[in-house]
Amino acid sequence: MAAADFTFREGSGTDLTALVALDSSFNSEWVLYLERHGGAIEQTVDLRWRKVRPAGSRRQFETSVERLARHLSRSECLVIGETNGDVAGYLMLATNWWNQTAEVVEVLVDLNYRGQGLGKLFVERAETFARERRLRALQWEAQNDNRHAIEFACSQGFRIAGFHDAYYENRGYERQDAVDSIGLAIFLTRELD
Repeated sequence: MAAADFTFREGSGTDLTALVALDSSFNSEWVLYLERHGGAIEQTVDLRWRKVRPAGSRRQFETSVERLARHLSRSECLVIGETNGDVAGYLMLATNWWNQTAEVVEVLVDLNYRGQGLGKLFVERAETFARERRLRALQWEAQNDNRHAIEFACSQGFRIAGFHDAYYENRGYERQDAVDSIGLAIFLTRELD
């Protein structure tokens, strides 16, 4: 697919309806499956890709104008990516001053524009945001059934730094195979020099 010519602008609350309309769906047949061995404190953890759902399984992020408004209220900036007058994606960023990191609060590239370089441009924008504030790292959270997002983040210099097995739902660890599971939180970091 040919790369699109993207332009960027600062977004605001008036953009939220258009952002909710973006196609956030992703293939969810593969899960970065978490296995624990040992006790509650001393344990080892394995993360391995495991196909847990039928081929072609897809999931869409639950979103609404109200949810995006809450995320926007804690963000310092909203960057809208456009091409040919269409909104192709967005990026929300915030500063965690207590640990000197920039947080990717929300990032989404519409399904129709994935693989055309917009995600990479958003990562570059996030890095610029962090460097302007003299922050030490970028932080990003993805769900363990969003293989494309995790692999994309790692291709952009992020590494898996941790997980939370009850971030979205109780007993998330036990429900990784469930068709209706909304995943475990995988935390990624990219340290800046």
